[in-house]
Amino acid sequence: MIVEVVEQPVFYNGSQIEPLWAYKKYGVLGDSIVVFRGGMDVSEERMKDCEDIRGKTEITGDDVLHLIIERFDSPGNVLISYLLQRLLVICAQAVLNMYGIETTRSGDDLFVGDGKLTVSIATASITSEKMHLGINITTSGTPKGIAISSLTSFGIEPDESLSIGRDIAEMFSREMLDILKDVVKTRGS
Repeated sequence: MIVEVVEQPVFYNGSQIEPLWAYKKYGVLGDSIVVFRGGMDVSEERMKDCEDIRGKTEITGDDVLHLIIERFDSPGNVLISYLLQRLLVICAQAVLNMYGIETTRSGDDLFVGDGKLTVSIATASITSEKMHLGINITTSGTPKGIAISSLTSFGIEPDESLSIGRDIAEMFSREMLDILKDVVKTRGS
């Protein structure tokens, strides 16, 4: 799995969850994780989760660490996408723990106390599974009325966020490689 860390800010509007975004934008061909930092504002038209649409949920933040994963499988499978999303969130939790940030996981979200630290979605297309994980770097610009947590709340400097993203991406990539090795060494019955 290719890990691509983009140094310049990228604004996340939900279009990045569409198939082949990493290839069209950065020339990254194949299974990939693209890590970047930037603001976030997802319009209803780009939301994938119907609960968010029905609830008129805001998905916003002024400074967010983003990981976009695309895994090619034809056809893409939403169930597998959600299973991989959970693996991604578990990897994020492990890396954040190494940085001294103790989180709890509820489904595909990470929390510190009552504060929501992440947003995440999974989907599938005819050719791939796609996942987005956003980790709040700051609480600026996040939805009002929701307890929010952020990396800066725990002494992480915003400039450190891409390193955290790279660590999460590399851990996820290693997990995927281990799984694939297990698949090819196991006899069927």
